[in-house]
Amino acid sequence: MFTRSNQGTENEHLFYDVDYVVYCEGKGVDGEGSSLDEVFWERVFTENGLSVHCKSMGSKSVVRPMAERVIQEEISHVLVAMDRDYDDMLGLEIDHPQVFYTYGYSWESDVILDFRFTAALSLFATTNRRNTIRAEFQAYRERLSQNLRRVCALDFKYIDNESQLFDRLKPMSIIATPGSHEPSVRISALLSNAKAIGSYQSGAMPSATYRKLCGVRSFFGKVVSRLVFHWFVFRTKRINGSRRVVYEAFMNLLTNTLDLKRLGMPRNQYYEGLVARL
Repeated sequence: MFTRSNQGTENEHLFYDVDYVVYCEGKGVDGEGSSLDEVFWERVFTENGLSVHCKSMGSKSVVRPMAERVIQEEISHVLVAMDRDYDDMLGLEIDHPQVFYTYGYSWESDVILDFRFTAALSLFATTNRRNTIRAEFQAYRERLSQNLRRVCALDFKYIDNESQLFDRLKPMSIIATPGSHEPSVRISALLSNAKAIGSYQSGAMPSATYRKLCGVRSFFGKVVSRLVFHWFVFRTKRINGSRRVVYEAFMNLLTNTLDLKRLGMPRNQYYEGLVARL
């Protein structure tokens, strides 16, 4: 991959006429397109008063060395943003003003935690029962968060094992979408996989951490976002004249309409605090 000199990297913000260039995860898109990672991070920074240009570099294995380089070489006008994953629980988190982690497991987690549900519903369905359906979703998300706590703790045990608990490139592999019922995690499949792996574990999650755990926030974001997406599809199909929902379009809408100014929202306070450190 092409890399710029430290001076070139430091002066790159001048080319885009912004305060900072933000290197983040995600697959780079040519031309005028953007990755959803870029859309999310640009919204986080612009809503908090910064002018930025976001650039996807690929996986975290590429982005993290960039963060280390920025710190070691004291490169200014550059920020590095990445998914939290379990870095904080594993003691791997980089604490530096120019390094940003998502509030939850990933950007998908942060979007799903609190989004403008009725706005999304209005785009894909014509109904006057928006508030009722929104209450149904909130109840589902609460149940989901409770169920995902156990799944998250189990996943954490095996996260460093060569044989992972599930294929992270195929998030649908552990999601059940029966059609007649709301989607759920295939817990029996995960328990079967854990039994097949054996007793290896990276370390049990501390009980104090588990007690405070929010499953929607802390479990693998690509699974959580697809659970919510499939619930949305499941629920809107019951509405006459509803329109087809596509995952990428759904997540793009939620990300672009994300309310990062809502008072009292811990996610919003978290990002406001990070930007204030710069």
